[in-house]
Amino acid sequence: MLDVGCGQGHWTKTLAPYLAENSKITAIDNDESWFESNAELESHFKLSKIDFNLKKGDAENIPFEDESFDFVTCQTVLIHLKNPKKALKEMTRVLKPNGLLLCVEPNNIVQTLTKNSISQNDSIEETLDHIKYRLIIEKGKKKLGEGDNSLGDLLPGWFASEDLKDIMVRLSDKAIAMYPPYDNKEQIATLKQWMQGSAWKSETRKDIDYFNAAGEEYMPFYFEYQEKYDTRSDHIMGAVQREQYHAAGGSLMYLVSGIK
Repeated sequence: MLDVGCGQGHWTKTLAPYLAENSKITAIDNDESWFESNAELESHFKLSKIDFNLKKGDAENIPFEDESFDFVTCQTVLIHLKNPKKALKEMTRVLKPNGLLLCVEPNNIVQTLTKNSISQNDSIEETLDHIKYRLIIEKGKKKLGEGDNSLGDLLPGWFASEDLKDIMVRLSDKAIAMYPPYDNKEQIATLKQWMQGSAWKSETRKDIDYFNAAGEEYMPFYFEYQEKYDTRSDHIMGAVQREQYHAAGGSLMYLVSGIK
């Protein structure tokens, strides 16, 4: 198995128990912080007695020969790439005939329409503001070559363009519901992610870069939006602290597979 863009190895570890006995796993990532010092991941597979190899590798230029793997996969990797179609072509190239390709990628725009206890009474105009804001960020992100956060919708067609057969599409049924007292393992991890480094504000500071990239005609809306909704993230964290925030935590995550 080849895991492309393995990061911390969560996806690698999730799939490992389903592989045949004596399987070999190779994981690649282009980020030095993962492929040079992931002792925890290597230790995990050593204890599991799985032949595991972690190395540097670029999804758009995979460092292996043609037809090297029986199973190639990635999770939330293509959405970050400037040329995801090239990466898909590369994954197909290193796949053996009759091998399985599995890609897991989302449509993140959909989450703008999901309700929570803060947004449940938003007006139509407010909801449209939030959608417009996210769409402009998506436009800027693509112009900067940082990928498309919602390309999951396009994967089946891209698989077909690579002449993959027996294409199957599934949706993840996983949701991380947030409700008081936020004390299960997943809720605690989610809150930690939200709170690290004032995450919302740091994202907002970067948002202006995406708006600039999308086009100067969008800048007036950026400042209008910031003025109107600047305290929204504070309201969410305040509601969490008062144990009044709740949301179903659903998402639109595609699992697309095909045979070479």
